[in-house]
Amino acid sequence: MAFSNLGAASYVELGMAKPEDFVLTTETVTNLAAKHNRTAGQIVLKWGNQRSTVIIPKTIKKERLVENCSLFDFELSAEDMTAIDGLNQNRRFNDPAHFCEAAFNTFFPIYD
Repeated sequence: MAFSNLGAASYVELGMAKPEDFVLTTETVTNLAAKHNRTAGQIVLKWGNQRSTVIIPKTIKKERLVENCSLFDFELSAEDMTAIDGLNQNRRFNDPAHFCEAAFNTFFPIYD
């Protein structure tokens, strides 16, 4: 299951990530968005969906909810999928322990 599928602004606000760290702004994703006439968010969500990852995007905007649900009328090619796979940097922004420490000044280890 994916958590913070599209990144979270809170990590930037806490100094735990930089805006350029998010996959949505990479040339690969923006080029694929243009190719498929979709948003960068839809491309990343579709990539997760095609990998059989459970995706639960959060939004408070009605138009974004519609956008997030509009993933089932297009497919990413094998080449598209491989290009996005290649963006992996083996980094994790959403370790709850570190987030809680930075956000709430309390460390909650997830591995004991």
